[in-house]
Amino acid sequence: MATKTKQQSTNKKKNKHVLPLVLIICILVLLIASVATAFVLGNAKYKNRFIPNTYINDVNVSGQTLKETCSIFETVNIPTYLTITKHNGEKVEIPVEKLGFKNDTAEKVEKIYKTVSKKPWYKGLFGEKRYTFKSDVTYDPDKVVSVLKVTDFGKTKNKDAEIVFENNKYVIKDAVQGDELDINKLTKYVIDQLNNGNFQVKAEDSGCYSHPKITADDLKPTLAQLEKMFNVKIVYDFNYTTEVLTGKKLMDMVTINKQGKVTADRDKAMAYVEYLAKKYDTYNTERKFKATLQGNITIPTSSDAKYGWWIYQDETCDQLVKLIEAGKTTKVEPIYFSDGNFTFTGRKEARSANDDIGNTYIEIDLSNQTLWYYENGKKRWECGIVSGQTTSAVRTTLPGVYKLWDKQTNYRMKSSNSEGDRWDVTCSYWNNVSLCGIGLHDSQWRGYAVGGDIYKYNGSHGCINMTLESAKFIYDNVPYDTPVVMYY
Repeated sequence: MATKTKQQSTNKKKNKHVLPLVLIICILVLLIASVATAFVLGNAKYKNRFIPNTYINDVNVSGQTLKETCSIFETVNIPTYLTITKHNGEKVEIPVEKLGFKNDTAEKVEKIYKTVSKKPWYKGLFGEKRYTFKSDVTYDPDKVVSVLKVTDFGKTKNKDAEIVFENNKYVIKDAVQGDELDINKLTKYVIDQLNNGNFQVKAEDSGCYSHPKITADDLKPTLAQLEKMFNVKIVYDFNYTTEVLTGKKLMDMVTINKQGKVTADRDKAMAYVEYLAKKYDTYNTERKFKATLQGNITIPTSSDAKYGWWIYQDETCDQLVKLIEAGKTTKVEPIYFSDGNFTFTGRKEARSANDDIGNTYIEIDLSNQTLWYYENGKKRWECGIVSGQTTSAVRTTLPGVYKLWDKQTNYRMKSSNSEGDRWDVTCSYWNNVSLCGIGLHDSQWRGYAVGGDIYKYNGSHGCINMTLESAKFIYDNVPYDTPVVMYY
């Protein structure tokens, strides 16, 4: 009984040792199976991917395929467009594919991939592997040139700053920077920027733009001169009124350069003088007149009658040009036409808007052979006369408005006419009323025979004959420039 009990005790001890061993074996089998499974699964997962803890250019690419990894770095290195910013902020976008762009990113990533993929994937679990590369980007410069040449960078033209007249004053209108550019300069600059990896380009930095030639600052001195000239007044004195040239009308005749020098446009100045002449000239015009005996009549013109205002346009234009270029306010008379010592004006005191004879004048009724002198509207003298003989055209006294140009005493009248008449006589009082030898003078050889129809058969050679007393009265009392109105 004692022996059996001992055997049983020994078996029990053996069983106690077998159970832990089996358990350990089972655990090891499971562990090996798990590792094997993990290894198999890892091999499957990382067969075509980067192994764990792989970094390229500090980017974690663990578990990424080659294609996925390449797309990451291609996106980073090359933008979709080359963007050129114009002078006004507008952007012109050019697809980089048109420029022949490509890089070696895929090649370099693939090289790293092949290096890494040869290692067992699980080695990545025990430490990081870091790789770096720099893409070399290439493009076709010839394509850049050709593409930029046909790219639309705008059509706006440069416009110089200018001075304009607005709201009754001069202002500077700023220059306009247009789109005109030197495409060669821009192309060279773009290529330089692309070589440096810059796809955002400011066109102005290339110096490609041509700029307006005249800026607002350039015109400031001219503006100041214009403002000064705008207030200049050139006043033409016409005795009874004035004509003021100023403001815009004056400035239309003015050119001012950058140095502020004023130049007058002669053609425009002449146009203004012509306007003055048309408005104020009275020379060689018919006139309304209230005759002593005949009432309201019209005085015709004739080649002998020289009375009225006649602006000498060329000289007055020269005068106006000088006044404009002097740039100072002034008051002047226009220059009137002259023939020697005879200036074609009327009597200043008689001048008005509707008349230039006034109420002081000599009136000669050739049909009634009578002369009157009115002074300030009152008759001071009346006498008979003998005018030119009407049987001869060259001797007939022509109607018109004459003027008392000159006075002389003991004047010798020596001349002839186309009909062969000659004369050589001296008068005591000569009152010249024309530029062709017609005067109001005494004819003592007639005695007191004046008036009536004498002029028809024994008239003068065109002068107005009168008694000594009447000729002396005119000489002593009638002022120079007095109008002499003759009519039939």
